[in-house]
Amino acid sequence: MDSEPPSKRLKMMGSKGFINESEFIRIITDTLYSLGFDQIGKLLEDESGIPLHSTVAKQFLEQVKNREWDNSIATLRGIELQNEKAVIFLLLEYKFFEVLKMQKDTDALATLRKEMTPLGFNKKRVHELASILISASAEDKESVNSGSKVVETLQNLFPPATFIPEKRLEYLIEKALDYELFLCECHNIPNCDLSLSSDHHCGIHKIPSKTVQTLKNHTDEVWFLEFSHDGKYLASSSKDKSAIIWEIDAQGKFSEKHKLVGHEKPVVMVLWSPDDKQVATCGENEVIRSWDVESGEFIQSYERNGVGSVSCGWFHDGSGIIAGMTDRSICLWNLDGTELVHEQGPREQKLSDVAMTNDGKWLVSVDSVHVISLFNRETRAVRLITEEDMITSFSLSKNNKHLLINLITQKIHVWNIEGQPYKCFEYNGHKRSRFIIRSCFGGYEDSFIASGSEDSQVYIWIIRRLQKEPCIVLRGHSGAVNCVSWNPINLHMLASASDDGTIRIWGLDTKLK
Repeated sequence: MDSEPPSKRLKMMGSKGFINESEFIRIITDTLYSLGFDQIGKLLEDESGIPLHSTVAKQFLEQVKNREWDNSIATLRGIELQNEKAVIFLLLEYKFFEVLKMQKDTDALATLRKEMTPLGFNKKRVHELASILISASAEDKESVNSGSKVVETLQNLFPPATFIPEKRLEYLIEKALDYELFLCECHNIPNCDLSLSSDHHCGIHKIPSKTVQTLKNHTDEVWFLEFSHDGKYLASSSKDKSAIIWEIDAQGKFSEKHKLVGHEKPVVMVLWSPDDKQVATCGENEVIRSWDVESGEFIQSYERNGVGSVSCGWFHDGSGIIAGMTDRSICLWNLDGTELVHEQGPREQKLSDVAMTNDGKWLVSVDSVHVISLFNRETRAVRLITEEDMITSFSLSKNNKHLLINLITQKIHVWNIEGQPYKCFEYNGHKRSRFIIRSCFGGYEDSFIASGSEDSQVYIWIIRRLQKEPCIVLRGHSGAVNCVSWNPINLHMLASASDDGTIRIWGLDTKLK
């Protein structure tokens, strides 16, 4: 009689001896079957002598396939399960849906009353199934297809020795790739570009850091710029009283599409509508104008008598315009220029920025020197972010979960605003003493922060490094860099606007590794 313990008889593989060879073969077999290579999967089972499923598992699957409900439950009771009630409940749920699809309402009701309810398990789900039985139409009952999902869940509840969970190899590979991404601090490529044939590491060379084009069509300082949501255009505004819409070709080259002229004063900002069909321009202490992107034609002006605009933004659905006014109030208009009622009173200082979240629920604005308010348009509730120093500008992340705040003290703070706001990161290194300097999130899943600076440079931080100092500084401008924007589609494209009258487009530097 063999006295060796089972663990000693197991054949292990891999450089560290962690991998059970039998399980490894079974996982490969499962993958072959899931990919449709049934003959090769069967051949692997025969050649290795290692079946994908145990004998009892095969018996169970066959019984379920043939709707032998009583036999399948009896088979389950012969398997050592961690939570037998949960597994039997799921099997009975499968039975419920199958008989429901066959219009056997009486049998479905009997399954609920006589088999599922006595288990005393998941009463909430029993009530949900009862509601389905009562309210579902004949067509709905025929279209019920929850059975396959139930079987998949069942297999995941069985011991590995009995069942290999479906698509286990996919799960293990994705888990390994997730870990590689976790270790990749500079990750800045789409996940579809990940390879299984080599280890993944992005490195600093995946951050835009080389000037690939300089745009010189403005005739004075460039104060603001922003990429369109589809990444195909860039809009910029200038002290020269104009805004320019730039078109980006397939090779990433920029050309002027339209020059928007009509403001009597410098244009402090230009913002894209959610559908990218219009831009709004804000004149310094004057009116806001909307423009058609395709034609470049002026559409509508937005103003309040005797009051100028300081900043502007779009409604989340593009149905209106928001503005911070020189009298420190917030003004809202429909697209036709009709002013809307807004219940927030005047702020304590001029609003350098105002924005609405993507769901239209929150209006974000500077409330006072040290405070940003998040105003709930549905409940009229207000959440406050209080800083120790004067706030000069802010920027929302694409998913609206974080707010980037620039302070007069040459610091950038990141706040989480999903619930009650709290500060999660702090960055420094850039220079600011006199001007409004703007920063932005960017790159893969907004993993980076880029900022302008009064020392003519662009600063970039990697959020995941949790380091206050920048990871890279971009040189090239000869005047203060007022604003930066990261292309939301092309992760390797960054734009910067400067007092030197130019816009620099930054791409990858292939010399960096």
